[in-house]
Amino acid sequence: MDTQTLLDFITQTADDLKALDPVLYDMEGKSSLSDFVFICHGTSTAHTRGIADKIGLILKKESELPLGIEGLEEGRWILIDYNTVIVHIFLKDVREQYSLEEIYATSPNKEL
Repeated sequence: MDTQTLLDFITQTADDLKALDPVLYDMEGKSSLSDFVFICHGTSTAHTRGIADKIGLILKKESELPLGIEGLEEGRWILIDYNTVIVHIFLKDVREQYSLEEIYATSPNKEL
């Protein structure tokens, strides 16, 4: 699956499940880890896990499996690595605590 299609699935699924304050950072040529970083947060651990689960289910149907998933059991900060796209799903207080947006501030946001 090409990166733009992957991004479309991820952002649309997060939007459908009412993920809050979604941001997409363009890391092409700036990072060897991924081309894009998607960050959002949920209202509860059930919400964050639901967003992560739905993204995983929809992409699995498209034969796209993540390289890894971290934090799914706890649900406070879930990281899903799809190679060209890294997804971070936080609880709001954890998102504020780690302030990943400050790290990516020099990279342009991609319009969602």
